[in-house]
Amino acid sequence: MDVADLTLDELRLALAPGIAQAAVFDGWSADALDMAADQLGADRDVARLAFKDDGAMGMICAWIETIDRQMTLDLPPETLAAMKIRERIRSLVQYRLDAVAGQEEALRRALAIMAMPQNAPRALKTGWNSADVMWRLAGDTATDYNHYTKRTILAGIYSATLAVFVEDTSEDK
Repeated sequence: MDVADLTLDELRLALAPGIAQAAVFDGWSADALDMAADQLGADRDVARLAFKDDGAMGMICAWIETIDRQMTLDLPPETLAAMKIRERIRSLVQYRLDAVAGQEEALRRALAIMAMPQNAPRALKTGWNSADVMWRLAGDTATDYNHYTKRTILAGIYSATLAVFVEDTSEDK
C-alpha cells in the first residue's frame, strides 16, 4: 500500500516505530517525527498533521499501540492456550520488554513524558489498555471485579518492571 493512501490514524501507526527509533537520539520531537516520515517516505507536513493535536504523548501512545497490535499477531490466544496462566502473562510481558530492547533511551524519555501531570490520564488509559490486551490474549473472560483487579495489578507490575528494565545496564538484562 502506498503511504500516501493511508488515513491519518494509519499513518500514525506506520510512523510510530520509526519515531521511537529516532527518539533514542532526538527525544519525542518534531525532529524524530521528520526522520520517521523521511524513512517511511511520507510527506513531512502530512506526518505532522497526523500528530498535530497531541504531540509527544500522541507519538508515544501510537508506539505503544503498535507494540500491542504486533503482540496480538505474534502471540495469539491459540499459541498461549497450552501454557499455564502465569506463564501466559509472563510471556506477554517478556514480549513487550523484548519489543523495546535497544530503545531504552526512547523508553526512558517516554516514561518521563507520561509521568507529567498533564499526561497522567492518558498514560493511565494507555497502560490500562495494554494490560487489558495482555489479559485478553491470556484468555481472561472475567466480567466481575476480577476483570478490574487483574488489569490494575498487571499494569502496576508491568510499569514497575519497565522502570527497572530501563535502568538495567547488565548484560542480557
